[in-house]
Amino acid sequence: MAFNALEYLKDGKVDFVFRCTPYDYEQLIEVIRKEPNRIEIINGFLSKLKVDLPSFCFSVIYDIPEFADEAYELLDIKNVTPKMMSNLLYNSPLGLKVLYENFDMLLSNNENTEYFDCIVKYAFENKNRELIYKLSRYSDLHIRYLFMNYLIENHPEEIDTIYDDISKYTTSVTYETYEQLTFLPQLMDSKDISKLAVVLLINNREKDYEKLKEFIIKNYKYNYLASKLLIIDDWIVDPDTNRLLNDPNKAKKENTFKKDADILFSTSADYRFPLYLRHKAMISQELLDDFAGRLKYFLKAIRQDSTKFSALGTPKESDLELVYECGLGNLLEEWSEKYMDLSKSKEYGFVGSGTTCSCYRIGDYVFKLIETKWSYEDVICPNLYLIAKNYEEIYLRDKEGIVKGGLEVQKYLTRKATNIDPKYFRYFDLALDRLGYKRRDTLVKGVCGDNTMLLDTYRDADCPNPEKVPVWFRQYPLVLIDRDRIYPKDKTFVKELRSSCSC
Repeated sequence: MAFNALEYLKDGKVDFVFRCTPYDYEQLIEVIRKEPNRIEIINGFLSKLKVDLPSFCFSVIYDIPEFADEAYELLDIKNVTPKMMSNLLYNSPLGLKVLYENFDMLLSNNENTEYFDCIVKYAFENKNRELIYKLSRYSDLHIRYLFMNYLIENHPEEIDTIYDDISKYTTSVTYETYEQLTFLPQLMDSKDISKLAVVLLINNREKDYEKLKEFIIKNYKYNYLASKLLIIDDWIVDPDTNRLLNDPNKAKKENTFKKDADILFSTSADYRFPLYLRHKAMISQELLDDFAGRLKYFLKAIRQDSTKFSALGTPKESDLELVYECGLGNLLEEWSEKYMDLSKSKEYGFVGSGTTCSCYRIGDYVFKLIETKWSYEDVICPNLYLIAKNYEEIYLRDKEGIVKGGLEVQKYLTRKATNIDPKYFRYFDLALDRLGYKRRDTLVKGVCGDNTMLLDTYRDADCPNPEKVPVWFRQYPLVLIDRDRIYPKDKTFVKELRSSCSC
């Protein structure tokens, strides 16, 4: 079949290409590109297909020098994959032209570094000083971080040639001739610059690490130095035994942390709670006591006898550890003090936990420490009078939009809905439908408990004018307390994790 297809193409018989399945289409491209007489085959079909199937033609000829002009004519940069870009750079005179004309677009997707990887590898392998310089001063500071990291790990002998002082180039200032300087330069992302500092340390650039550390402490409220020094990011595997090996830099990183333990503890964006749990010996008692005071409402609940909570779930240190690892610990501290100050009641404690969150009472409010959400729609939950109001809300998502951590603050409700007349649940669904939404969760007596409660008063409802809510709602202000699994009623396919039990 492949042989006949190639003969057809060489003879200019192209009708069958329009009937190819996607799989056959891709296979045909690969077969043509590998053929010794591919030039003859391409000459047979190119003029007949380049108008109607430009993508097919480009995918065949894009890096073949003999067809550079035709490839440039057919170029659609959105269809150039990282592999294709690499092939262009190494095989075609078109490579650098395409790269420079589309430089910013190729590097703009920070979630996919494959374009950067192929470009920086090409630059160093071909000693392209112009391209190396362009990457070393690139305006996007995440790309500049990627370049610096690659440079330190792969070409450390070049560091002092490319930078007079690498730590100086972690802001938007590039020290170019005639550059207009600013009093407030853009700073590199705190996670990136923290990683960079530790990479310098483990590659024997201690002086650069110290410079960068001091710069970070001075210019960033919080940083990731502690976690980068103490967490093993990449396990090292013995190629002979396939066993995990100890990090050869572990002692060096631990000793470096120990020298600055107090300041790195105080400024850690993501690791203060693990430090509090597991590295107390390195940190001053005054700082530990202050930290424990900020979390006293949660820590006291966690340290109580866990048997008391058997029906509600169990409060765990890992609840707080996740919050801090997500970088939300500082907000948790600030909000817990804020809402306790706003509360008439000064009670606090563990409320319960489910499969997606753990709940703690702080005065008149409940804090939900979110592990995930079943929904990963762009809008996870609408703001409606039928749904408990979030006074605070923050979610952290992965590349697919799935929630990997978060915090919510709601009013602490005490009035259960289990004993009200069932008709009010029908009223709830009718009202939800009139507002254009549907629910995909139980209201009461679900697998994970009740998802509805009664507000203290309908005037607490989440709407601009509570006086306009229906009469039944004034009598029984029934609200959904789990802000999840509520979707527009006309939405057929929803972004939802595969489970049905929620907090």
